[in-house]
Amino acid sequence: MVRNVMLRFSFLAAFAALSSSVVVGCAADTSAEDVDASDENTDEAELTAAGKALVGAYVDDSGTFKGLVLTNDKVGQAAKFFADVDTGVRCITTPCPSAARIEGTFTAGTKTITLRSANAPAHVQHILGKYKYVRQGDKLTLMKSGTSQSLSREVSYCAEANDCYAQALIVPACMGQFFCGAEKTCSWSCAAWPPVPVSPCKGLDLAQCQASPICQPKWGPSSCSPDGRICTKDIAFKSCEDKPAPQPTKTKCFSSGSCAADEYCTTEDGVCNSSGMLAVCSGFCEKGARN
Repeated sequence: MVRNVMLRFSFLAAFAALSSSVVVGCAADTSAEDVDASDENTDEAELTAAGKALVGAYVDDSGTFKGLVLTNDKVGQAAKFFADVDTGVRCITTPCPSAARIEGTFTAGTKTITLRSANAPAHVQHILGKYKYVRQGDKLTLMKSGTSQSLSREVSYCAEANDCYAQALIVPACMGQFFCGAEKTCSWSCAAWPPVPVSPCKGLDLAQCQASPICQPKWGPSSCSPDGRICTKDIAFKSCEDKPAPQPTKTKCFSSGSCAADEYCTTEDGVCNSSGMLAVCSGFCEKGARN
């Protein structure tokens, strides 16, 4: 009797120990998904200093991030970034969204960096979020969900010339413009032309673009083949661009006598249009004298 009671107690104790170890194991797996939360208590000054220390261009031939540029261009408490990434998507047909450009904002603490984008497509959402990071010399190592990637810091990174203007690069004291070379690095060429201005609409998300009176959204397929001949059927927000300048309104006329003193009526050139039930010659007032 006593022996049976002792055996039953031993079995229950072993089961309880096993159960507690399973619970602890699950807790460890959950915390592995959350990068170091100590930065949540970092004050604003430290966050600003940490973000500024990371500003620069980082590249790697392998891994998810092919090029990552963290800029000083502020958006509230965050700053802008752009990255060219390997999405991890592999296809047997085209088009295939295996590579993508992500534009958004980042914030950084002393141990973590968070990448956000309001217009990134669904197949790159897993690349965004919070990463642990370690800086050692010219190396930046990003860690997330059990994976890591080490990127090398470079003077610049670009896929096109416009990428260079946001990187606060030192250039010769001459008028000129940036070029993006074959090595995907920025170079400055002195010339008689001023630098290409950066559009105030570039990099805005859809909500910001629609709220701006000088910007308009650009729509298109989310992915196309390299030659642009084959595209996906969906329509997605692609970028924000400048609105075209409004065209001046023209005054309709039947003769030059109805135009201003420095204008003439195009109807006298014999341009006729049907108006209502009567065929009459009408035109528009144009500046200058009729040839």
